[in-house]
Amino acid sequence: MGIIDAHVHVFEPKKFPYATKRNYTPGEATAENLRNHMLRIGADKVVIVQPSPYGADNQATVQAVEILGQDVARAIAVIDPERTAPEFVSSLWHSGVRGVRANLKTSGQTGIDTARRQLEQLADRLSGTDMALQIFLPADVIVELKDTIRGLGRLTILDHFAGLKIGDPNFSSTLDGLQEVLVLPNVVLKVSGSVRATDYADTPVAMEPFIPALFDAAKDRIVWGSDWPHTGKSSERAARPLSEIEPFMEIDDAKSLGYIREWCRSEAEFRNITYGTSKEIYGF
Repeated sequence: MGIIDAHVHVFEPKKFPYATKRNYTPGEATAENLRNHMLRIGADKVVIVQPSPYGADNQATVQAVEILGQDVARAIAVIDPERTAPEFVSSLWHSGVRGVRANLKTSGQTGIDTARRQLEQLADRLSGTDMALQIFLPADVIVELKDTIRGLGRLTILDHFAGLKIGDPNFSSTLDGLQEVLVLPNVVLKVSGSVRATDYADTPVAMEPFIPALFDAAKDRIVWGSDWPHTGKSSERAARPLSEIEPFMEIDDAKSLGYIREWCRSEAEFRNITYGTSKEIYGF
């Protein structure tokens, strides 16, 4: 038994052009590249997450699931919360999609009222299905949306350490509030993209002090993802024209996975985070 990498992306601009309205232009990361990544880290299953440059066009993500097979891959899609028909949601499910993503941080939709409206609209579009709702928002916004998240009526996955940023001036109070969100029975913490939380500093040293609080709050509702192929820093995008390809960052995913093992209090906890919980959530 290997592990499940619950957060990867594919980019195939030659087959599937990026959306005109996007924040960056990544290079190519194909399904075959993804297979090689899986071999490097010992993953036998993956969850392919729709990346923002494709907007709500899920063709590249869905095709990658088809290439790898649904015994190996599942997906998280992006849909238009105002226009998507129930029939389309059903077709996504049959294609291996097990949730939709609200990538609100990348799109700049981080105002409380705006985010609440988006989440409620998405939850409404998923009514009658077992699809999860995956959220990428700053941690302080997630804290403010606690009651909304509680009322969504479906499994809610919080991306990238729930948007925590260690350098934020109100980090301590945000961490306290986030623990109150993580104890909600419908909330799952995704421990992915740790470099985002530390502003690309030394990950284990910077994160170790607050890991027990997160793990204790979320308990057995934690999944791991590498965030492969590691798109660049969002802070550098404003100076880069869309015509220029954003280079992927060089991150040792096996080493990052090793940090998770170090932070776990037992082998059983590590197995749950890197396999068991994802197997259950994504229906492998």
